[in-house]
Amino acid sequence: MTRTSRTAEFLERALAFSGLSQREVAERAGFEKPNMISMMKKGETRVPIERIPALARACGVDPVPFLRTALREYQPETWRVLVSYLGQPLTRDEEVLIDAYDEAREGRDLDLSPAMRDALVVLFRELFEMKETHAGFPKE
Repeated sequence: MTRTSRTAEFLERALAFSGLSQREVAERAGFEKPNMISMMKKGETRVPIERIPALARACGVDPVPFLRTALREYQPETWRVLVSYLGQPLTRDEEVLIDAYDEAREGRDLDLSPAMRDALVVLFRELFEMKETHAGFPKE
């Protein structure tokens, strides 16, 4: 595997985001040999899919895009089957956006910071107004 591995690049960004040493991430993720992190980051060996949730937790990143990246790269056919039958997995941020969308449409309350909640509700309300006044949007 070469350095062009998107999964290796994701791991490298996650490590930088964590602010931890590779040794600390290896320990937190349950790897006995810290050099495995270096080998995965360089694309010399694949990131084991079953270890991605632990690596994501150790780095403080969402495991969904990490898993999505690895499955698309390592097992594209499996990824296509999973998505076609189970749907696209969502990150926490994507879930927040969907909840904000639903709140704007239905008037529900969301558990967000007031500034984030207000910004999202305004955004979605503006989109709904555009939908109602713009002929290019399909009617429901």
